[in-house]
Amino acid sequence: MLVTGGYTAALVVAVVLALTGRDVGFLWRLSLFDEADEDAVATWPTVLILVFAGGLWAWALWQSLRALPYGKTLPADPETRPLRRALYAAVAFWAFYAVMPTWPWWAVLLDVLVTSAVVILFHPALRRNVRHAGLALGAGLLAQVSVAATEVFDVLDWHAAERAAELGGFAAVGTLVWSVLVLVAQWRDGHWGRATVWYGVASLLVPDALLLGGIPLSGAGDLYDVYDEATSAASALFVIWLARSAHELGGAPSGLAPYVPPADRRATLMVVARLTACLVLLLPPLANRNPEWISPHVSIEGLPPVVGDVVGAVSPAFWHALELFVGVGGLSVLVLVALHRRAVFWAAMSGLFLTALGGLGAVTLVDRRGPDLSGWVLSRPDDVDLYGMIATFSRPTVSPLWFTAACLVSAALLWSQRHRRLATPCSRM
Repeated sequence: MLVTGGYTAALVVAVVLALTGRDVGFLWRLSLFDEADEDAVATWPTVLILVFAGGLWAWALWQSLRALPYGKTLPADPETRPLRRALYAAVAFWAFYAVMPTWPWWAVLLDVLVTSAVVILFHPALRRNVRHAGLALGAGLLAQVSVAATEVFDVLDWHAAERAAELGGFAAVGTLVWSVLVLVAQWRDGHWGRATVWYGVASLLVPDALLLGGIPLSGAGDLYDVYDEATSAASALFVIWLARSAHELGGAPSGLAPYVPPADRRATLMVVARLTACLVLLLPPLANRNPEWISPHVSIEGLPPVVGDVVGAVSPAFWHALELFVGVGGLSVLVLVALHRRAVFWAAMSGLFLTALGGLGAVTLVDRRGPDLSGWVLSRPDDVDLYGMIATFSRPTVSPLWFTAACLVSAALLWSQRHRRLATPCSRM
């Protein structure tokens, strides 16, 4: 109450100063945690937008710092207390925005570690409430790996690798898949109330709704600029969802069977194998510094005449799409689907083996007078331009052998999981 009241009082003072002194800087800093634009003017519409943003953060403070309902006891579930601590840590990390509107690389990596802990510790609750708990775990971790890789590549000035890490949209898609499945699990679980779930739904929908709502203001000049900046306050809804999710783990669940850990290690090994089968396919794209697969190394003129004629006869757009699919790690998505849908198993295995053969072919069939492909790390010549497309990357990159090895490892793990599923058809992640 003291903290939220103090913040609200500061907002009121900032509003008075903005309307009387025509200086919106203090109100902007309090509500958006950033310095005001040089040309920002304290008009009534601008002040109202900033007050709405500040009020949303004030409500997030109240929801985050309020005490637990009287009489609630801590649960005995072995996975609940660590998850609760991780959720509180994720809430506390948002305080960095108040002092650092733009996070340095180390703050981003710390946030990735905290969020990854939340993703992992949510898995038991997901496993007993939704069918595809493994999909949520893999998607959530994939999103965090993508965020961390993008940040690290940016710090190291590996901009081609940074573009490759961002190209697949791993962070946005993975976060969306994980969030949806977590909200479904919370709706079915007795730990969390309906209001908490609706805050989570709002945190997914409101940012997009605000962006669409701002389209009519796109020609309003300064007003649109303020509105566009204020849409960042929608992040407060996510903070509220985190805080309420942690608060409600402090009470006894209603009508919920207690979580029973697996009696052996086979379930854990199955989860690790499935994650490895997907993540191993992302290692070559992250190291490749290029969103393509073979063309950064092999010129079509360097192929044997028969192979070159076959490649040249196929549509360049098809080859480019195929190379991008493999180069950004699209096979990991195919394997992830095959782990949950037996009908896709042979399609995934075929894709893995064909990609592995393609990498071997690029190494063994290319004219040895061209670039040396025998190693694992290569330097791409500037004049390589497969399929007649413009060459844009010339930095050192990795050999197709990396993709071959990753595909073979993933195929072996995928085959072992199919054998296990056929032996135990009733088991699920």
